[in-house]
Amino acid sequence: MNRIAIGLVMAVLCCRIGLAQKDQAKKQDAKGKAAPAAAQAAPQPDPVRQYLQQPSNQGYLKARAKLDTLLARNPKDYPSLIASLAVERTNLAAQVNDLYAIRDSLDAATKYDLAEFLLSAKDDDRAIAICEQLNAAAPRWSDPWRSKGQALYQQGKLDEAERALLKAVEAHEARYDAYVWLARVRSDLKRYDEALETLKQGFAIKYRDIVDPIKDLKVDDDIKLMDELLLQNMVQPDQVEAERNKIIKACAKTKRP
Repeated sequence: MNRIAIGLVMAVLCCRIGLAQKDQAKKQDAKGKAAPAAAQAAPQPDPVRQYLQQPSNQGYLKARAKLDTLLARNPKDYPSLIASLAVERTNLAAQVNDLYAIRDSLDAATKYDLAEFLLSAKDDDRAIAICEQLNAAAPRWSDPWRSKGQALYQQGKLDEAERALLKAVEAHEARYDAYVWLARVRSDLKRYDEALETLKQGFAIKYRDIVDPIKDLKVDDDIKLMDELLLQNMVQPDQVEAERNKIIKACAKTKRP
């Protein structure tokens, strides 16, 4: 578990214990019946701290119950909210680990969904491992090749990423997002003219793809990449927008392969 998260939770706990002790002392002073320190009950183990140090299903339920109670009393109890985020992150990591451990028993679609989740979490090694299993079992399935290419790109393994993305395009010629990732790879390899031509190929089939062409891309990522590649290909900055619009207009008229 992240040491910073554990430290934050421990700080919260110490603060709460201190406040509780001060409150108790005030009540006792008011009554004139302060009890000896030795007679005071020892603080109970905190379920949040226990769970973060040693996660378990039962421990999660106890930690969650305590934090839910605190936040129900005061939704602006920010230390408890931070502790809640730490607990949820730990629980999520445990669930992902459990799923990864039984990946061989999952059906292909569920296994790919797990790979995509790992990819979004930048857990590239495990995403690649799953994609490679899917590549071996279904070499004509484009999605795992594209995901593997993205993961390899994120690791800086550009040559391997290019090979995987070419497999994605080979398996599904109208795979728009694969063209965008392939253009990124070739741009990072400083093959700018080839990268621009690759992106043009992608724009020629944009929105004609049988799968959602932009579900795995951020808004306008392809436009920004196009502008970057035009600049790399010596288009003057004040001409980039006009050149980009001309390319998009020409690509829109291209018939689907």
